[in-house]
Amino acid sequence: MPSERVQRRIDRLLDDAEQAMDQRDWTLAQSLAREVLSLDPENGDGATFLAAAERMLPSGAAAAERQTPFAPGDTAQSSDSPPRDDPQPASFANGRYAVKRFLGEGGKKKVYLAHDTLLDRDVAFALIKTEGLDEVGRDRITREAQAI
Repeated sequence: MPSERVQRRIDRLLDDAEQAMDQRDWTLAQSLAREVLSLDPENGDGATFLAAAERMLPSGAAAAERQTPFAPGDTAQSSDSPPRDDPQPASFANGRYAVKRFLGEGGKKKVYLAHDTLLDRDVAFALIKTEGLDEVGRDRITREAQAI
């Protein structure tokens, strides 16, 4: 049984995973569920969320994700650090989110474990890649961000 402190962290991660599932962000939900299971391998909710997220990912992505924990996206590769030619940012949103480590990268996002200094909790911060997007793609991302 995890300590109270660890259980609070697990509960926050599960809340974030549930929110990611509500938004149909299956790669983020999968990453968060894996983090829960890294803290408590017997956690039933974490296992259920992970299984649900993997079922919703394309079949090739789910298989790749099982082999590389914390890696979001279809062709993700897990790593404790970003690619060598891409330095890890120290923070996002004018310092609100302090980056702890790189979790993984997919075709559309880079995901970092960050600490939300305003709410004093760890979060998964997904950075959307905009390179190569046309006007329609940028508009879609803008609408998604406004909806969130």
